[in-house]
Amino acid sequence: MLLWVVGAAIGILTAFVLIFKYTKTGKNDMIGYSAKCNKCGTVTNGVKCPKCTTNTKDWR
Repeated sequence: MLLWVVGAAIGILTAFVLIFKYTKTGKNDMIGYSAKCNKCGTVTNGVKCPKCTTNTKDWR
């Protein structure tokens, strides 16, 4: 019986923490997503930066 109470308390606490984090996160924030290149700062919208990647046509 005590195990059920402890499990329910942990679940409720986890739910409250996630709800709190959801309400404090900004509308346009995403986890781990950057629209800019880390090296040069060019806006890439999530694709590889054309300025920083090497453009080689080596087929070996």
